[in-house]
Amino acid sequence: MNDEWLTLVPLAQANFTFSISGFSFLVILMLIGAYIGHMRGVRAILTVVLGTIIAYVVCVQGGDQIVAVINRFWQNSPKLLAFAAGRDPGVVPALDPLLSTDLQVPLFFRFVFFIALVAIGWFFNKRSKWYGAGPARHEPLARILGVFGGALIALLWSNAAALFYAEYVNIFGPIGYPVGTILAVLPDVSQFIPSLIVIFMLILFLVMVFYLPRIVTVPEPPKK
Repeated sequence: MNDEWLTLVPLAQANFTFSISGFSFLVILMLIGAYIGHMRGVRAILTVVLGTIIAYVVCVQGGDQIVAVINRFWQNSPKLLAFAAGRDPGVVPALDPLLSTDLQVPLFFRFVFFIALVAIGWFFNKRSKWYGAGPARHEPLARILGVFGGALIALLWSNAAALFYAEYVNIFGPIGYPVGTILAVLPDVSQFIPSLIVIFMLILFLVMVFYLPRIVTVPEPPKK
């Protein structure tokens, strides 16, 4: 029997390479989050979104800002007291900064605290008054906000992972394939995230103002 034809059929490949850019990978993650948000509705993910936003602001981007705010209040406290007492604040000297601007919470604690805050938001998600089992079709902006919220969760998680990993590499060095490779290709889009958070919170605030009764009360399913 002649078996030479078997060599012409590539039944097995020694190597299979699949390449994708970091930006495309981030878009895929956001599309997955947007799809889940669309299917679940904003009620079902709102607490997770808020917990993720708090975790990101506090643990990823907010460290330097928090230190600056504390120092500003501390340094200007004598002037505020002088103003409250009816004295001229201009003649009162400011205090030295309370905290050093080089103060940084260790990476491990910020990472663990980020996970803890997200887990708390996840734990209390179904216990919130606005939680709903699925998207209410008769609610305005329910699906749109669900898409926005789901994509925002994926973006914040991805960017936090990328920034945490970049800081880890600076301290300990890179991690091997595949975890290190995946985290290394994720782009840093932190300069856009504050604007996206503000937009989401503004839209959410407007929805709460105009549809507050519907938000705090889970809608009943339509009667057949």
